[in-house]
Amino acid sequence: MKRLSHIIILITAVSAFISCEHVLCVDGAWDPMELDKTHVNFPSEGGQNTVSVLNYTLWWIVGGYTSVNEIGDQQNYSDFIHATSSEGENGAQDTLDGGWYHLTVPDKCKSNAVIVTVEPNDGEARHTIIQMQSGNAFTTFSISQE
Repeated sequence: MKRLSHIIILITAVSAFISCEHVLCVDGAWDPMELDKTHVNFPSEGGQNTVSVLNYTLWWIVGGYTSVNEIGDQQNYSDFIHATSSEGENGAQDTLDGGWYHLTVPDKCKSNAVIVTVEPNDGEARHTIIQMQSGNAFTTFSISQE
């Protein structure tokens, strides 16, 4: 009887170890996001466009940058703006106001699309990078305006 209880304990311990090992392997192993477009360009008049993630059913906005500084051939983005919720502090991050650009994920982030609206531009060309997330998968896309 004592030997049987030792065998049961051993089997339980091995099962627990294997299941924990499986969780560790799966955590963080999310497929990269696939977008229908990685860049949207707007004329000086502004406008609206949509970017969609193709391999996830929902996503949310992490944030975006308000300015870009060019140093040689590289572009450095700065002044990160965090996304907010249309429902208040505890809601899903479904809106982003970047001043000249505005983003909204429909249905309180229960959508695979984000609507990008850009204000008219009377000055220099503008660029920004937007960060998006779904679960533990992240991606970016860019917005430009003449």
